[in-house]
Amino acid sequence: MTTQNKTRIAATLAILTGLLSIKEGGSVLLGLTSKAYTVLPWLVWYNVVLGLGAVATGVGIAKQRAWGERYAVTILSMHAVVLLLLLVLFAFKEAVSIVSIMAMLFRTTVWAGIVMLVRGKRGERA
Repeated sequence: MTTQNKTRIAATLAILTGLLSIKEGGSVLLGLTSKAYTVLPWLVWYNVVLGLGAVATGVGIAKQRAWGERYAVTILSMHAVVLLLLLVLFAFKEAVSIVSIMAMLFRTTVWAGIVMLVRGKRGERA
């Protein structure tokens, strides 16, 4: 796979996941939708804010800015920490929906892929 293709895929994934997070979280925050499970308000805000950051990061990756890769690593790290926190809360029988855990696992996995794609470009620069 060429560097250009990796960049396009990484940027597209970042922007799409960001837009989905903004749409889903925004509709909950605006009261347009309600969920049939426990919603953690801080998690909804986190997802919207990180969604905005994801879109910006995707643009940075697409424009091949050095900060795009750094932001991608930061977003991956933040998602991993929040996923771990959700798992700990769930383990201690706190009101955490399995849907929230699966969504954060999805985000963390996607961002791991994005980071692998943007970091994978290094070996092709010669």
